[in-house]
Amino acid sequence: YLYHMEKILFVYGWLALLTDGRFFRTLFSGLLRLTAIAITIFLIGDTIEFTQRLSTPAAEGSLILPILAQMTLLLAGYTIAHLLLLRAAEIRSLYNPLYTLSEIVTVLARLSGEMLFVTILAITLLTLMQIEGVELAPWMALFQEFFAPVLKQHAEIWIAIGGVTLSLALLVAGYLASELLEMLLRLSRNSEKQNRSQE
Repeated sequence: YLYHMEKILFVYGWLALLTDGRFFRTLFSGLLRLTAIAITIFLIGDTIEFTQRLSTPAAEGSLILPILAQMTLLLAGYTIAHLLLLRAAEIRSLYNPLYTLSEIVTVLARLSGEMLFVTILAITLLTLMQIEGVELAPWMALFQEFFAPVLKQHAEIWIAIGGVTLSLALLVAGYLASELLEMLLRLSRNSEKQNRSQE
């Protein structure tokens, strides 16, 4: 009787989802997909607003650099959205119920390094374009204020070198963290196999 009652109550099914890792895989992959969708919607809206700004009479002078800045933003946004979707699919394909969260964190560590790499490169390029007098989107006003001291004190070449170096360092850090976690998981799995073989 109690066994059938457990089947009826929703907690039984929820605990089963937690135990085999389906809940966490679905949760994190869903969050990554929703983030990718939100980024895509934002990029579409920002591109429409950018096109409207270009069509106004106030838009004067060369349009090459503003268009390059917008293309940089679009490329960076597309890359990040694509990375999110790929890592979401990878999380959904995980199958080991004993190490679900550990494997998810490993994937997220790689994703963090990749996203930071793309983000810092894009910020570096946009910063260099801002030095050349490109008027960025209104939503980037805080970004401009944050980098104002840097733009006054450093030459363009040092900003470029610093941005590329930082982006590579963050990418390496993300992958290193992922590899260390993966190594710990392998050691744990090998230890379990040895214990089972001795039994």
